[in-house]
Amino acid sequence: MLRNVGVVPRLDSEEALGLALSICRHLKSRRVNILPEIEFARLKNIDGGVPLSQMNTDLIVTIGGDGTVLKTSMSIPKPEVPILAVNMGRRGYLTEVEPEKTLKALGECLSGRHRLEEHAKLSVYSDDKILTDGLNEVLITPATSWKMLQFELKHDGRKLIEQRADGLIVATSTGSTAHALSAGGPVLETSLEAFVAVFICPSSYVNSLVLSSKGDLNVRLVDPKIRAIITVDGRYTKQLNPEAQLTIRKSKNKAVFVRLDSSFLSRSLARPPKLEIERV
Repeated sequence: MLRNVGVVPRLDSEEALGLALSICRHLKSRRVNILPEIEFARLKNIDGGVPLSQMNTDLIVTIGGDGTVLKTSMSIPKPEVPILAVNMGRRGYLTEVEPEKTLKALGECLSGRHRLEEHAKLSVYSDDKILTDGLNEVLITPATSWKMLQFELKHDGRKLIEQRADGLIVATSTGSTAHALSAGGPVLETSLEAFVAVFICPSSYVNSLVLSSKGDLNVRLVDPKIRAIITVDGRYTKQLNPEAQLTIRKSKNKAVFVRLDSSFLSRSLARPPKLEIERV
């Protein structure tokens, strides 16, 4: 039974904020305790606002696009709390329902007429210390935009390739439909235990590799002079020193989404883009 539900809208859209208010009223009428995200609560003068890092709930409803989902997934204290994602972003690969169907979808959730879909996440380590988890991808680019990076990739301790490129994306199966796809990588079915490594504008023939996520992927920056920047899910960023080494492995945590009808893959491939750009 759902007793506590978090509500997390994108903050730059009055339409999203208005729908979030309607969701709060609807849940209160069903005697469900709501936990509004703290900035949303401040903007709309709602009591009980909490930061994402303290949002302990049975379900979280996001109202926005993929950026809102990724921010929520990265920030909540219990990564496997189910997320019902309402699509008010540009494309909404990760979202489940359109705005006009939101209250009906909530009714399905409260009645238990839904299923849960698990998505693997990745963990990024530096010097055996975890930096962060990500649902979609790790992006490594030069700190100086006109430079290229020299990457050495090892998988399960075995050297795979050394490649010069403008950047590198390492994506989960879920993230294979995002920036990795735009950079020319393949789409992976989400049940596959795999990463896709996609070089951005490589200097030679190879573009992407599909690798088992059962083994560690080690990425080393070869050039002794060029710094790089790592970005995870568009949220976490860190500058890397020359010759830095990273380890990317399957996370112990998962993201969990509420699904009512189609699968993530069939829906994301069929979903047309919207014209609106989301800011989170």
